[in-house]
Amino acid sequence: MFYQRSREFSKLVLISATLSATTALAAPSLSKAPTSVWGVDDQHTLFNVHPDQPSKILTSHQVTGLMAQDRIIGIDFRVARGELYALTHSGRIYRLDTQSGQAILVDGSEPVAEMAVGPYGFDFNPAADKLRVVGDRNKNLRLDPDSGAKVDFDKERSGVQTDPDLAFAVNDSYRDEFPDIVAAAYTYNANDSKLTTNYAIDRRKGMLLMQGTKEGVSPSVSPNLGVLYSVGALGTGPLKDASLDISDLSNTALAALLPVNGQQTHLFKLDLETGQAISIGVLGDGAHVTGLAIEP
Repeated sequence: MFYQRSREFSKLVLISATLSATTALAAPSLSKAPTSVWGVDDQHTLFNVHPDQPSKILTSHQVTGLMAQDRIIGIDFRVARGELYALTHSGRIYRLDTQSGQAILVDGSEPVAEMAVGPYGFDFNPAADKLRVVGDRNKNLRLDPDSGAKVDFDKERSGVQTDPDLAFAVNDSYRDEFPDIVAAAYTYNANDSKLTTNYAIDRRKGMLLMQGTKEGVSPSVSPNLGVLYSVGALGTGPLKDASLDISDLSNTALAALLPVNGQQTHLFKLDLETGQAISIGVLGDGAHVTGLAIEP
């Protein structure tokens, strides 16, 4: 009897240890999943949701303090400072107070001539701490978040040069077509802060792209050169608009997508290897979202 009970006890200990080990292994991935996502709609309502329940708005504020006629076309967190930034169609950059919705113009930020027409994608490059702006007429430029000034692509030439226009790589299957980029986002490399991959969304094709080559690939092609590589179709068809962000801990890619044949904006999780987008649910109240940012 004692021997039998000892065997049963040993089994229980083994099962308990196995479950504990499994739980310990699973815990890190759960803790790294995004828990807070911010969006701004075309009426300048700044709102916050948990990505698992995107239609349940936790907090919302009307954005105030913008210069006359300025419209927000993108938001992103500056991971280096933990602050939320907004870009307007004029090219002006603001900091956004998530507690009140107050917009504070970055000192020195002025309209950018190249951004007279939209739409545009916008994201912080975590490796360079600069803003990537891509979009209408294949424009491709960087802005300094501390001054709003354009970053010079070619310091050897007089004046300030924007980065080369966006175009598909010569060996890409879409090399003869014009891109229609409306969203951009960078990955984060926990092992090397100098490495990152720039992703983008083509609205007309409903497709995920890379701007520049993937981190670690040799020879590398910088996003500054504007070379696009197709990753794969989102599965949504053509889009009216899109916003994209990638979390700083788990590299989870989330996108606010409004398909041409849809009436509401949904939050999607994207597979960065294939481009496949899986809907999580309606984002907020389904209004047209012009900016999406995962809180670090």
